[in-house]
Amino acid sequence: VAKTVGEMSTNMLKLSHPYEGIVILDAFCGCGGNAIAFGKLPIHQVSLVVCIDLDRNKLRMAAHNAYLYNIPTDKIVFIEANTCFVMDQCYHDGDLFYNGTPWNCYMSPREQYAGYTIGGLDLLPFHIDLVFMDPPWGGVDYNDLGKNGYDLAKNMKIQYHNPFYPEDSPDGVVDGFSLVKMAASATKSKIVIYDTPRNVNKTSLGQAALNAGYRGNIKLEEHYLNGRLKTVTTYFGKDFGELLR
Repeated sequence: VAKTVGEMSTNMLKLSHPYEGIVILDAFCGCGGNAIAFGKLPIHQVSLVVCIDLDRNKLRMAAHNAYLYNIPTDKIVFIEANTCFVMDQCYHDGDLFYNGTPWNCYMSPREQYAGYTIGGLDLLPFHIDLVFMDPPWGGVDYNDLGKNGYDLAKNMKIQYHNPFYPEDSPDGVVDGFSLVKMAASATKSKIVIYDTPRNVNKTSLGQAALNAGYRGNIKLEEHYLNGRLKTVTTYFGKDFGELLR
């Protein structure tokens, strides 16, 4: 995935600093595996990785892991916040914006951990170019849904209750369709990379793309380990029609 991002970055529209690489929002950072892979790319491909997670302890683990892999401390930043709030209320068309919504609910204290900065929304950069998402799939039971049985609208539920605009998510959750739409709205490039379970329903992926305003082709990439399918990565925001020729 990181290699693909590096290849895509050379053709992506830069919203600022045109002589450096893109800024990636890792929407569900966890312990930082994907963020580290992005951070290892050269500076002319990726200049900053913005890691979001609700769990500060996971962010500390990610910072520790970044240290082990010698990721430059100015190339990765860790933010404790609800990623749905960040994509929904903090970014539009790639730019950081303020629409009057109080952000104090996610103004977490800053700390230095293993040389990296961990904090709240005040650490957000002025723009982002691409969103990578590896959201929680709902626990280990997702596999019980059978082959092609995981529906993004029905089975993926992400906690997000906006205290300022509760009508946006009255039940306090965002489904897998809305997640794609939020990510697409947050970026100018509209490039969103979405990790999903191996049994994801491909029709629901297409419906999620249409719901978010995408047209044309999307790319599905299957990842195998020891001959077994493990995950499916979907690339939105670029017409991959050339792959069909």
